Amino acid sequence: MNERAAFDPGSVPPCVASPPGPGSGVARLVLSHVSERSVLHNPNLAGLQPFTVAGRKRLATCSGVAWFRGHHLAVVNLYGGHLRVYRFHPGSDGPATGPRLELLHEMTDGLAYPEDVAVSPDGTLLAVTHSMSDDLGVSLHPIDAVSLAPGPAGETLRRGVRGSAFHGVSFSPDSRHLAFTEIGAPGYVEVVTVGTTRERTCLLENRHAPLKPKSVAFSRDGRFAVIALALNVAPGPGAAAPDGLLSVHRFDAASGVIGEVVAEMRGPDTALVNMEICTFLPNISGAPYRVLVANQGADMVTEFTFDPGARALAFTGIFAAGLSFPHGVDACADGRFVAVTTYGDDTLHVARVSPGRVAAGGRPTA
Repeated sequence: MNERAAFDPGSVPPCVASPPGPGSGVARLVLSHVSERSVLHNPNLAGLQPFTVAGRKRLATCSGVAWFRGHHLAVVNLYGGHLRVYRFHPGSDGPATGPRLELLHEMTDGLAYPEDVAVSPDGTLLAVTHSMSDDLGVSLHPIDAVSLAPGPAGETLRRGVRGSAFHGVSFSPDSRHLAFTEIGAPGYVEVVTVGTTRERTCLLENRHAPLKPKSVAFSRDGRFAVIALALNVAPGPGAAAPDGLLSVHRFDAASGVIGEVVAEMRGPDTALVNMEICTFLPNISGAPYRVLVANQGADMVTEFTFDPGARALAFTGIFAAGLSFPHGVDACADGRFVAVTTYGDDTLHVARVSPGRVAAGGRPTA
């Protein structure tokens, strides 16, 4: 496996902008892993379309990540066109054994520009969104119970059509529903059942154009859904004014319906502009909910706190900084680690949540 440091000099071609290295935040990076056979080291790199974010160009590489079955990770790569399954070994607290990744499986069949990935909490299904395909939109893949290998002969839940772009994807905590976003014109959030039937339970058409629904995520108790909206990126400099919207909705886990808005934040603030994938951190009963959002324009993962009693959503700080165009983010079930994928350097990062924010039993506190 390639265990090169994510920010080694020369690891990123000069045509792709990247900050100098990881900075400080609430989390501490414990591992940064450049994708094996990265497209950034491909001699045909010039043939790939870069996109402009915050005045800088980047390629769409390591795009989405999902924890499952403890410390296993599913990771998709958009221009790489693959899905990889790793086992994360946290290592010991001493210097003898450090954190490392073990590559278990790689899949390329049944994928076309994979944007994001999610795994059902029961570990049986894997979902992938495809953003630049005229054929695939959202696909479902069974996971082998023993080897944890995803099945390439998956089910096409939604087909791609010209002009469509499926983006974020998330399973409900009870594994009964799947939510995904589409960022075409005007864009929407859809929820479907993934049990014995495939029925739509909810469709939220985008009412905030030119913003697009980049991602949706469920709180671990199944009570709320958060949606991150931002402007789509483009090959050239954007003309629209900076803007972003983060909204928290009630979620009816029984019916699979995303309901009324409970709290939202909108504006040109750095924390809201260029948001991509979002996730809830595991929380304990009675404590405020914590939401993490990958912000590729600001090269950081930002953190928000949601208080349902006060119906308030607030920016609470930077969770991890100095990342190169972060796109995907997910927290493991025990709340000890957060994984982040970054476009700028085709890298998977694993961060440890600060000990002061993890309660006994491994669950984060407020």
